Amino acid sequence: MKTTVENDLVNISNLLNAMELGVLYIIEIIIDDTFECEIFELEQQSQVKYIKVGLKVFMNNFLEDNTNFWTHNKNTLYIIKNGNYSDIKGLFTTIQGAKVKLVRGSSQKAHMVSPIDFRLSCYLLILCKMNYKRFTLDNSFNELSKDRYLPTSDK
Repeated sequence: MKTTVENDLVNISNLLNAMELGVLYIIEIIIDDTFECEIFELEQQSQVKYIKVGLKVFMNNFLEDNTNFWTHNKNTLYIIKNGNYSDIKGLFTTIQGAKVKLVRGSSQKAHMVSPIDFRLSCYLLILCKMNYKRFTLDNSFNELSKDRYLPTSDK
């Protein structure tokens, strides 16, 4: 997203419930080794857990020691403010001792969208308060040059 998205946990919970999604974990990674952790949790119709976590705590507690990482991951949205894909890719190289390779999304095949891409779009739409116009206008994809997403040839 190009701009800051503001929403409250009650509204997020209500929108998740309307879409029949039971839980969303939002993890904001703070690039600061001195910041530890703050957790805001709401258990209403749908559970929302917003976690602000420092980089060191994230690496130690979420990627190394957390035995529930893979269980929670499919319901988790990771955010690094002022970060980009390379920052996220750099964080997710080893999870619980296993080497992993993070790949770009956009696994569209003709008219089909992968479940992970669809879930991410739903989460972002919820964060934008279901305002489709805002969602599409703030999409950073609009700022990419065409060579970043269209097939090219080196003839």
